[in-house]
Amino acid sequence: MVRTHIKEVRTALNALEKGADRADRLPEGVRDLSRAVDGVRRSVWAVLEAQHTRDYASFLSRVRVRRATEVCEEVLADLSAEAVPRTTPGAEIFRGTLRELAHRCKRASQ
Repeated sequence: MVRTHIKEVRTALNALEKGADRADRLPEGVRDLSRAVDGVRRSVWAVLEAQHTRDYASFLSRVRVRRATEVCEEVLADLSAEAVPRTTPGAEIFRGTLRELAHRCKRASQ
């Protein structure tokens, strides 16, 4: 049932994208919504797949790391385009989370 609903939303988003002349002329937010729906689809797939593996927690961790990497790459692109003001709500918390993540990754790799 969930797969069907996700497929319907994805189909509607694809139709919106195809209806636009160029990707950069998509209505405000459609591209982000499309990415979010795709992320949900991948998360649902990961949970369904993880149910068939012996190491559920490890599998989900790999999926989370992959998705977090994708999101961070998108944020980097926004920062490079100067599309994220310093005053963006949540930016300070995000920076703190990144500092803590970097610290823990460094400790884990030693």
